[in-house]
Order: sequence, then C-alpha cells, then structure tokens
Amino acid sequence: MTLDISHLSLKTRIGDIWLAGNQKGIFCVNFGEVDIDSVEGFFRGRPGVTFRQGGKTVEQAGREILLFLEGRQKKPSVKLDLTGTTAFARKVWRATRKIPFGEVRTYAWVAEKLGYPNSARAVGGALGSNPVPIFIPCHRVIAHDGHLGGFSGGITIKKLLLALESGQSSLGLGMYETEE
Repeated sequence: MTLDISHLSLKTRIGDIWLAGNQKGIFCVNFGEVDIDSVEGFFRGRPGVTFRQGGKTVEQAGREILLFLEGRQKKPSVKLDLTGTTAFARKVWRATRKIPFGEVRTYAWVAEKLGYPNSARAVGGALGSNPVPIFIPCHRVIAHDGHLGGFSGGITIKKLLLALESGQSSLGLGMYETEE
C-alpha cells in the first residue's frame, strides 16, 4: 500500500498555516512556520510513502481556510483523516463540529452533550489533541468562567478566530481580552 502525503503552506491574515493530507483527507493543520525538511525527513526512506507539495485535497482545504478567514465559508466540506485517534476524542470533535459559526460553548457543555457531565477536563484534553483546528473548530470552546482555555495555535490566534466569527471585521481582539 502506498501513502501519498501532500502538504501546503498558506500565508494568511492570521499568520502562516501549514496543512498535510493524504488520500483519506486532511490530517494536520499547523499554525506558524513548519520546517518542511524535517517533516519530509521523517517520512524519507519509509516504503510506499511519497511526500509532495500541493495536491487536490490540501489545495481544496487551503481554499476553504482562506474563505473561512474572509468570513465567506462557515462550514468546511473537506474530508478529514483522523486515523490513530481515540474514540472519545472523535466523539468530542463531532460534538464540537456542531457548534454553530460565531457561537461558543464551554468544555462542560461538550462533556454534558456527550453524556459525561464530569469530564470537562477530558474534553479539554481531547480538544488539545485536535490535529485539524479550524476544520474541527475547537476555538469555539471556552472555560465556564469565560476564559479562553488553550489552543494549539496560541491564545492570540484563538482570539482572532473568535473575533472573526463574531463579525469583528478588523480581526481585533475586542471582547476576548484575557490573559494568555
């Protein structure tokens, strides 16, 4: 079996975003610069693995991210490859994907929705391991007291994404001013 891994780097209004995918879908969204040589080196020499820039899946995902950041696409349509993740994490991510654009929920809300009312921390852990932020909008989940919690791209990016979704066209931090 061959595994064709494709990647794409985007320059966006919130900074650099790097995507990776395969035949099954997108499996990685990373904020900030990525050392492509190191990533490619990780796969080099593995039988049946090809690593290349561009490709249909990552290019579609890149277009969707750019449209999302312009406020023109509110729900992603690209397929995701969540192979190797836990069943609990996938449940958390499915619930998170149902949070409407422009709205936030708490970690406790997600836990309750899943039938695990005392598992807000476990929900936070699952969201912290989300390999495809934006496509699984973990930025829409906050602490019960209004603090933002964590985010793989950093709190500033989370603030910017929430500001974008709340209609603050300047992408300012507005109502999401909290300590990092």
